[in-house]
Amino acid sequence: MRRRRGVGAGPKDCEALEPYGHDGPIDELIGTKDSATRGFSRDGKFLSQRLYSRMPALMHGRMNEAFAALTACPEYTELLVLGGKGNAELLVKTRAVEVRGVEGQTYGYERTVMDSDLRSPDRMMTIAVTRGWTTVMLSGAPDLVKQALEPALRKATR
Repeated sequence: MRRRRGVGAGPKDCEALEPYGHDGPIDELIGTKDSATRGFSRDGKFLSQRLYSRMPALMHGRMNEAFAALTACPEYTELLVLGGKGNAELLVKTRAVEVRGVEGQTYGYERTVMDSDLRSPDRMMTIAVTRGWTTVMLSGAPDLVKQALEPALRKATR
């Protein structure tokens, strides 16, 4: 599935996400300080991996706040601004995802975006796991996130 790109966008009818705009709450609430990010793609699917090194109590509070905002509205409309080519409205559905069989504090959500005709669903999953001072966050195609989770945790926490 192709990623939808625009020059600006944001949730129209989800009060919990409105303060964060199109980029969402993760960068604003969790930040990028003391982190490293790497992106991968395979068969047209994308996976992003971010590692944080921070105090567990600090990460716990920020992760709770970010994932609460991400899952606050199970369904909402997002406005995508396409520069001089107009606007598009997208239907977004979100749900919390339980992360099983993983040691550590876990957070997860899935986001499905569809065009106005309810075609071409684009699914993305984000899972974060905190173990001690290390937090691993994976975002991307759900199958890639699930496959990469254990290897990423092993590498980051050995």
